[in-house]
Amino acid sequence: MRPLSTDASSPAQGPITPASERFDPFEPGYVRDPYPALAELRSSEPVFFSPAIGSWVVTRFETVKSVLRDTQRFSAMIASDPLTPLCPHARKIISESEFDVPPMLVNNDPPSHTKYREFFGASLTRERLQSLKPFTESTVDSYLDRMLAGARPADLVAGLTWDVPALVLFQLLGVPAEDVARVKEYASSRVVMLWGRPTEAEQVELSTGAVGFYRYALDLVRKKAESPQDDYLSDLVRAHQKDSQVTMHEIGATAFNLLFAGHETTSSAAANMFKAVLADRKLWQAICTGEQALGPVVEESLRIDPPVQAWRRQAKEDVVLDGVAIPAGSNILLEFAAANRDPQQFPEPDDFKPGRRNVLQQVAFGAGTHFCLGAPLARIELEIMLRRVAARMPNIELVPDQSFPYTPNTSFRALRRLMVTW
Repeated sequence: MRPLSTDASSPAQGPITPASERFDPFEPGYVRDPYPALAELRSSEPVFFSPAIGSWVVTRFETVKSVLRDTQRFSAMIASDPLTPLCPHARKIISESEFDVPPMLVNNDPPSHTKYREFFGASLTRERLQSLKPFTESTVDSYLDRMLAGARPADLVAGLTWDVPALVLFQLLGVPAEDVARVKEYASSRVVMLWGRPTEAEQVELSTGAVGFYRYALDLVRKKAESPQDDYLSDLVRAHQKDSQVTMHEIGATAFNLLFAGHETTSSAAANMFKAVLADRKLWQAICTGEQALGPVVEESLRIDPPVQAWRRQAKEDVVLDGVAIPAGSNILLEFAAANRDPQQFPEPDDFKPGRRNVLQQVAFGAGTHFCLGAPLARIELEIMLRRVAARMPNIELVPDQSFPYTPNTSFRALRRLMVTW
């Protein structure tokens, strides 16, 4: 039950510095645009303690990447812990249910992480992911059909980027498409529950929802065991039947996590990508005419506005990062958003420049042993969405003077509305 009931995110102590007092990831201006603040912090105090979140904040590219790759000194076990510890009522809801999601992938360390990654990664073959292309293309086109037939201006998030990654994931997992709204609602709630500042009343509601959704995931895997089909979860069941190194319960728990992680970040990446490229009319014209290759556009969009803005680690021992001593047991927030705009790594980092020679070094998908297993599928989906919108809506443009609403939290940059016209 660690992912929802741990005390690991309880307030910690550390030195108060100017950066400590300035950094507030929930401040409205920061939520709208964190990059100026992160650039200033990276320059003045690249590592500092934040009492607001009880964590040490790390902002330089090389340091972020070195921590991600160092599983000996830094643990991933707290990656999915609630930033705001659950209140007693919410804890009781979890503890009195059958909810049990053991550490396996994102919040686990070697050697058990290695076993799980090999098992769950084996069925994500290139062939299976490539086989999703026709479904992705037809799904994107059906959503564009509806947008083109509807009123203008329109919300590109509601009209395309919100649902499509979930539908593709459902196709991969073998989930009934009619469940998309339920899964998307839970996924959005989980962002607030684990990485936001929910009230006690919200924690109770979210915990109740998590238990219900956990039961849904277990039931889904049970149905796959009873009637295997041509999908990823059925592949896992068949692998379990051949070699029971991973239990059916663990497959169900992984399904529970995938029903969030497998689409929420891709939805955000797509919205962030379109927000960036549609603002540059010269670039958009080059995309539409085929003068600009799409792969470099996708990679640069992931670098400049990553859907995962920050991620967590915990120091297993006393460490020194960028000259700052961090005691054992400290929580660490790795700022991917700051690392991806580090001028020491990416010259003119605030400029959108497809084709940067080193863009693949960006950390939008993490690095090291925890590099995102779903990265190849996300890239496929982003490129297809970009290609089909350019082909069918070449005159699309952003509605001027609009606001861009994001969900306040420490780790995910999820744009909730992107108004466009054509």
